[in-house]
Amino acid sequence: MRFVPLAVLMTALTMPVQADENAGLKTYGAQYKAYVRGILIANIDVRFELPVNGYHLSASARAAGFGRLFSSSSAQTHSYGAIHDGAFEPQNVRIAWQQGEEIKQSEIGYENGAPASFRSDYLLPPERKPKVAVDLSMVGTGTNDPFLAMLGQISDGDLASVCAAPKRLFDGRRLANLVPKATQTLQSDEHRFDVTGAVLECQTKWQPVAGYSEESMQNAEEFDLIDITYARIDGTDFAAPVQAVTDTRYGRFKIKAKQFFESVPPQIEP
Repeated sequence: MRFVPLAVLMTALTMPVQADENAGLKTYGAQYKAYVRGILIANIDVRFELPVNGYHLSASARAAGFGRLFSSSSAQTHSYGAIHDGAFEPQNVRIAWQQGEEIKQSEIGYENGAPASFRSDYLLPPERKPKVAVDLSMVGTGTNDPFLAMLGQISDGDLASVCAAPKRLFDGRRLANLVPKATQTLQSDEHRFDVTGAVLECQTKWQPVAGYSEESMQNAEEFDLIDITYARIDGTDFAAPVQAVTDTRYGRFKIKAKQFFESVPPQIEP
């Protein structure tokens, strides 16, 4: 693909919020840092918009610190849809990532909350070809894309409800289950995270279903649990990770919020 700055491309692909749609719009921003063995490898900026009865979650990740020695890559994702009874109903997911001057794109289209189409100009290498391919027509409703899966719904004001039920994760090619288990809730005077109120500690197990390589399917049981600490996004019934930690073949991987979700002015098109 001819070189176009990634931010410009994703701006063109994204549905802008029009001025007359601003009524009731809540917008939050967050910043995360990713580490391997305590060494910074990436920065991630997240924006979460809540128009009336809808959502728009966007994230921008770029190599940072030690990671820039090995990669100049960056990625952006936009996920938007409706909210019914507090639950997300996705309508579209768009992902673009840049390596050098090359940009690749993927898009998932939905009908009534179920994946209905997928396109990508990224071709899987032979070693990543799936052992069992995903039949798009069989995925159905109730899936989350990888970034939307980071958020959790708070039911009846109980933060522990965020980790009360499994999630189905679908990225257009791969389908998996995320099985969480709440371990403990820490009140504001019992933790050191820079957030308001209590946090919830959960352990999550990743279970591949289809679309993964034979090696990934065989090694699934060896993947370590993911320890995730959640906090409420102020003024909403949703929670997001303050921190997520797991062990990998490259060492301990950690994502931690430098700035947890704070209210920010919406970006409005005239």
